[in-house]
Amino acid sequence: MHIENNSRTQRYHDLDFVRATAMLLGLLLHVCIFFMPPHKYFWGTGEYFGDVLDLQFLNFIHLFRMQLFFFMAGFFAELVIDRKGLHHLVNDRLKRIVLPFIIGLVLLMPLHRLLVGHGGYYATTMDGLTLLEKLKMILFFGILDPDVSLHDGLIHLWFIFYLIIFYIVHLSLRPLIRFPLMQKLCNWQSLIDFTVGHRWGFLLLGVLTFPLQYLLKTAFFPPSGFNVPIVDLALYFVFYLFGVAFYRQRHLLAKLGDNAWYYFAFSIPFFILISEPTDRLDQSASVVTSITTWTFIDLGSSSFVLPAVWYEGIFHNGYQKVLIVLSRSMLCWSMCFAFIGLTRRYLSQPRKSIRYLADSAYWVYWVHLPITFKLSFMAQSVEGLNALTKSYIVLVLSSLLIFASYHWCVRYTWLGDYFMGCRKSKTDPDELQFKLPTFLRKVMLPAVSIGILIFCFGSLLHYNNEFKQPQVLVEAYVARQRSTLDAVDSIDGISDRHGNTPLHAAAKMPEGKRRYDTMPVLLSKCSNPNLQNDFGRTALFIAVKTANKGDIEQLLGAGADINIGDRYGHTPAHAAAILVGNRNEKVSNSYFEILQILIRNGADLSATDYRDRTVQDCLMMFSGRKLEPALSSELKDSLSFTAPVSGDPPQ
Repeated sequence: MHIENNSRTQRYHDLDFVRATAMLLGLLLHVCIFFMPPHKYFWGTGEYFGDVLDLQFLNFIHLFRMQLFFFMAGFFAELVIDRKGLHHLVNDRLKRIVLPFIIGLVLLMPLHRLLVGHGGYYATTMDGLTLLEKLKMILFFGILDPDVSLHDGLIHLWFIFYLIIFYIVHLSLRPLIRFPLMQKLCNWQSLIDFTVGHRWGFLLLGVLTFPLQYLLKTAFFPPSGFNVPIVDLALYFVFYLFGVAFYRQRHLLAKLGDNAWYYFAFSIPFFILISEPTDRLDQSASVVTSITTWTFIDLGSSSFVLPAVWYEGIFHNGYQKVLIVLSRSMLCWSMCFAFIGLTRRYLSQPRKSIRYLADSAYWVYWVHLPITFKLSFMAQSVEGLNALTKSYIVLVLSSLLIFASYHWCVRYTWLGDYFMGCRKSKTDPDELQFKLPTFLRKVMLPAVSIGILIFCFGSLLHYNNEFKQPQVLVEAYVARQRSTLDAVDSIDGISDRHGNTPLHAAAKMPEGKRRYDTMPVLLSKCSNPNLQNDFGRTALFIAVKTANKGDIEQLLGAGADINIGDRYGHTPAHAAAILVGNRNEKVSNSYFEILQILIRNGADLSATDYRDRTVQDCLMMFSGRKLEPALSSELKDSLSFTAPVSGDPPQ
């Protein structure tokens, strides 16, 4: 068993590797995004037959990766303060965190847009803009333009933005901890002693973080722009604070090492069990969840306010979803403990190769996304290779390019000061083993051998998938490969495992992200535009939710039924009325315009949802607006309309 060294000068080689691995896993995750099964829509790729393993890898990595990173970030922040003082931490983070973040905003994000913009994801984003407007979007990714969404404004640099916020809060709270009352209220020592010192202690941490997990809009991929979702921020900050407090109890690292395999054994089968239910339950969330995370509403007769997510039931499926979310919360902690414990158990002693990976991780993550995305787009045009093989080839090639850039441009240059804390010397004898011929000799043969095995295994999976999901046109594929769509005589009977037809898939994609308008072609090949998915939603409902006004007009023109409700009883008009409550004024007004379109086309305003709310009721509850401005004079005369009193929503 490893004996903990309590010296304040100890180098935590294992934890350096943990922190580095949390960043390096981002490279694998962003490759997997492009080669998942087509029923998933994240980045709008063009891959037809994805592979389920890519999806499982992505889900597994995202379950704990960033939580683990922020855990380590808090640990090392407190370590620096303890050993070198607060002033050193501030100076070091300004140099190594804030400055690379600013440079990334100005240089890296434009490069990302230029490299991948021709592949389809941003293909039409800048259509119709003036040269000056295009330059603004390219250079600042829409930051200077209020009309441009900041949803993906930070791409993969969002974690640095979060980290800067955490450092500011951490340093602001430190003076308060010195007060005796605050020390009693924030008795982290007892919590850590119990949760880490006992094998089953992580279950308590899962219970404590369950409310935040419960409030998440989705289990995967929060917005990466400056519009920070407060729940995501709070969840990650809990792990950061735990890392801060854990530094004072670092002798318990040995305990994590002892129980490492237990944590890992608990995590893997449990993850397999909850992966599919999580996916399905996320999809069935009420439309209310699109706007209600930590949005407060007045319950009228009550003397207090509650988050609308609780009142509405973001996980309205009851105890099943509670169990899934609770399981995911506990699983996240067990994987963090397992990862730290395994490295503590086997990698606590210094190793030059591990040190090299740890040194390179920050640069690799900082620069990888444009390269990875470009290679992935190129790989999708290659025929004859299965998705799993493509993802592996992209991973290998991008890794070679990125690590080469690190070795030649960072490790021995002034950039090393910013991405490693110090630069290395080429004359150091320890650096001789990292020469290119030596590296290739050690890496290439295993890489090729693994590639051959992956090709064979991926081919079997691809062959099997063809029988399970024959010729399914879904999501990004439908919206980007017109030649394939033109070759299909009819889309009748084609749907994914959630009942989504190509019409649903096309309506789900924002109109500004398409290479061409698929809706006319799809409607010409579809005999029934009113098909519902497993959650009772038609393509028209999806188009309303996505705010695709053009799709709405085309679907209505093709005979789409405007009054079909989903499993919650929400009609498209209900959905528009609820989404008017968006806190972004421009988005809110857009949905109000959609509501007007629906009303003009005969939306039933008397229809009620599962809480017996009419369209007006939803409009008042979530936005405080009245329906009269959306009604024509003829409709006003024909309807007996009485709006509820503001602040007194229906129960």
